[in-house]
Amino acid sequence: MFPDNNFGVESGLNDPGIQTFKDHPLTSLAREGLQNSSDAHDDSGKPVEVHFTRLEIPGKEFPGYDDFKKTLQACLAFTKSSPQAAPFFENALQVLASDKLPILRISDFNTTGIVVGDRSSDWFKLIKSVGISDKSAGKLGSFGIGKHAPFACSDLQTVFYATKDKNGVTAFQGVAKLVSHRRDKKIITQGTGYFGNKSGNQPLLDFGRVSPIFERKKVGADIYVMGFHPYEDWEAKIIKTVIESFFVAIHYGTLIVKIGKTTLNKTSLPDQIKTHYAEPDPAFFADAYYRVLTSDDTEHFDEPDFEGMGKIKLSILEDKDFRKKVAMFRRSGMKIFDKGHFQTPLRFAGVFTVEGQALDTLLRSTEPPSHTAWEPERGADPAASKRILKKIHTWINDRVRALSSSEDVAEVDAEGVSQFLPDDIEDDVHGTPQHVEAINDEPAEKIEIRLRRSPPSAVPVYQPDNNAPEHSEEEEEEGGEGGPDGPTNDSDGGGGGGGGGGLDGTQNQNKNGQQKVEHGNKRVDIANVRIFCTDSAAGQYRLLFEPVSSAVSHLRVFVVGEVGTEIAPVMTYSINEGPELTEMTEQGLLGPLELPKGERAVIDVVLQDALHCALGVNAYAN
Repeated sequence: MFPDNNFGVESGLNDPGIQTFKDHPLTSLAREGLQNSSDAHDDSGKPVEVHFTRLEIPGKEFPGYDDFKKTLQACLAFTKSSPQAAPFFENALQVLASDKLPILRISDFNTTGIVVGDRSSDWFKLIKSVGISDKSAGKLGSFGIGKHAPFACSDLQTVFYATKDKNGVTAFQGVAKLVSHRRDKKIITQGTGYFGNKSGNQPLLDFGRVSPIFERKKVGADIYVMGFHPYEDWEAKIIKTVIESFFVAIHYGTLIVKIGKTTLNKTSLPDQIKTHYAEPDPAFFADAYYRVLTSDDTEHFDEPDFEGMGKIKLSILEDKDFRKKVAMFRRSGMKIFDKGHFQTPLRFAGVFTVEGQALDTLLRSTEPPSHTAWEPERGADPAASKRILKKIHTWINDRVRALSSSEDVAEVDAEGVSQFLPDDIEDDVHGTPQHVEAINDEPAEKIEIRLRRSPPSAVPVYQPDNNAPEHSEEEEEEGGEGGPDGPTNDSDGGGGGGGGGGLDGTQNQNKNGQQKVEHGNKRVDIANVRIFCTDSAAGQYRLLFEPVSSAVSHLRVFVVGEVGTEIAPVMTYSINEGPELTEMTEQGLLGPLELPKGERAVIDVVLQDALHCALGVNAYAN
């Protein structure tokens, strides 16, 4: 039943909570589902167990099928002029009429279930509340938004919940997040409706009125994603997300996850990592982190009472194939993000965990709804949050530097030396035969050296100066001195040389002479541009600048060559120490962004094939 609107606000299809998870629906579904189950663990001492199972039922066994079909038809009639909503409801009606309606069931065990009760109960907050969480310290959810993730995976935007809670109470209820529509041809409804006891939109307290497939017999909870979207390789994607985000909990035996026929537990984790991490992926690092947890060579550091807020721990392992990343964890057991941008020749991987409750509570307050970053501006006291976060980064950096300085021999890639070496050393796959010179041999009369010259660079690539004073990572991240200035062109505002708005490097202009990229944004000025290489082995570069004339919405990154420019093969990028992003509408085009005028921007990019080159950047605004 959809409650009356009572002449209030009408709801459209784009529910903000659902849209939060639309970009990465399966990843969000797995992360949010597992963290909610982990937060509800019982006192049995057994690991929390979560099962992802795909089911099919005849469409007519959908609970409340007739009423729901009429609702979809009414929504279609109400939104028939909408280019987005009308196709959604046309497809929803087809999905509902299917002989094999797809469902994804997420079941948990060794949990308290969803406790049923009054307005303060977990059941009420899940079904009826918006933006309310009230979870206790140490638990992840703090916005009440994560419950929208299953709806993002449903072609009906409908989810059913079943539980048997720790008190033995059972409940079953459905929630559909659709649009306002006319009921009985005159009453306009709200956009969210419910299946259950129509008196007060309460749950059914037994399973007698629904198909046995929905019955919950053991303590715990089931979530049914109705009309589960037919994602390609959904099992593999969820498996990899679970490993990446929860490898610590799985390794230590506090979490077991089953996806289809695959079980992830402490015993199977090594083989599953080998299977799903066989091919390198710039967005996934759990294979390296798992070695940190299991290697005898791992270095361990801890601070018993960090800033008077409790214990923190860091484990680091060196390996030439690692990508200088540290997995950042709170007490919840889910990875929040991967910390990078370390200025050290040491190649390593690390795992950082917060165990102190006071520090955990502070960090929790800085997380966005997706739990993928620590953003001090979100905290109750932004200045205090920023200070603590900076001290955490400094503490981690100091441990990494201490480990680096303890190495007797370091493997260094001496950039530029290759241009003074003979060509035939590299051209011959077998090298050249070694000649052992006797002590009495006369030196050769003539030595011929052939130079390999590198093309001139319009933007110098930063190389560390060992005699220069050392700058901390925090100074780099805050836009401090980090590399030489790239040339800027005051006439057009471009940083780092030429290049244009179009994919081919040409410059398109509008009638006012403003340069535009193909999607119509105008070229804007940026100042104090610096571009330098932070990790040549990984192809990682840092771009520092300040928007001058207006906020920057897109960046065009290009390679500066000897005779012109070409689009930079950007593989991933991050903004102001945020999470790594991979989605781009065009190669080398970063955005949409929100880089305010006058504020220092720090953009880190990783190029394909660890390309070493000179880079330039142009900025655009809407």
